[in-house]
Amino acid sequence: MKKAIYLSLILTSFLLLSGSAYSEDYSSEIEVELKSTYNCAADHLHIPGVIKNKSNITFEKIKVEGRAYDENGNLISSTSSWVGSMNIAPGKTATFDLEFLDITGSVHDKVKSYDVKVIEVEKVSP
Repeated sequence: MKKAIYLSLILTSFLLLSGSAYSEDYSSEIEVELKSTYNCAADHLHIPGVIKNKSNITFEKIKVEGRAYDENGNLISSTSSWVGSMNIAPGKTATFDLEFLDITGSVHDKVKSYDVKVIEVEKVSP
């Protein structure tokens, strides 16, 4: 009985540490193109964009993060979102729309720059 428990612990550890979909960083394989910002009916700042899969791997999910800064480069707010499509094949694109719920009204005027980057990529499991 102890031997079976010991073997199952070793196998579980091996599976957790080996080649999972999350062990590699594929963010450099994703191209991010930003579109013009806009304000929705609730007056929230939105940063829409398109990602392109530059790799030869199909990605199941991709998450992007946006950050908004003031004139001194201080962070005002950040938000993240999964892109709108799943299973993004090599060479294909998908859209995203980052909504900053806390950037409304006069806070809009304080935003002088922003950036968007890929923070999570999950490849399709074989």
